[in-house]
Amino acid sequence: MVFKATFKSKPNDVLLASSIKTGSTWLKAICVSIMQEDLSPLEEVVENFCKGVHPYGPFFEHVLEYWEESKKMPQKILFLKYEDLKIDPKKEVAKIALFLGKPFDNEEDLEIVLNKCSMERLKNLEVNKSGSIFSHIHNSAYFRKGVVGEWKNHMTPEMEEQLDKITNLKLQGSGLEL
Repeated sequence: MVFKATFKSKPNDVLLASSIKTGSTWLKAICVSIMQEDLSPLEEVVENFCKGVHPYGPFFEHVLEYWEESKKMPQKILFLKYEDLKIDPKKEVAKIALFLGKPFDNEEDLEIVLNKCSMERLKNLEVNKSGSIFSHIHNSAYFRKGVVGEWKNHMTPEMEEQLDKITNLKLQGSGLEL
């Protein structure tokens, strides 16, 4: 609340808003997600999430707010999905660059950025292998496989059903599909 009340943006500011563990770590590298496995059992995390308990506030309300604002002001808010970035990284990174007013001059520059921001490169940087932001959260926690659908290897069909049900309910009528 304090941040919202006191934040004054400038015309050229870029704000990257994403929930934890949503694949935005590499996006931060273009524009210049934390779950400690031992904190809570996954079943408890899913149950709490479905009840609206999330470390950074009501997830669906935040996502829908950005979604709606991106439709009203597409020149100010670029709404991206990790799945789209994985399907066609060149297209999506080019879209990000254009949105930021810094379109690529050529394919080679785009390839350089894609390489510098690749999951493999970022997770193998020494700072990400051995450093930490907080004493109990290592930088390596920000990097998993980066594979769309990997969650299916960790969730039960019941948890999937529970998440699908709440997602459909919360996003109903919005035109947004996650």
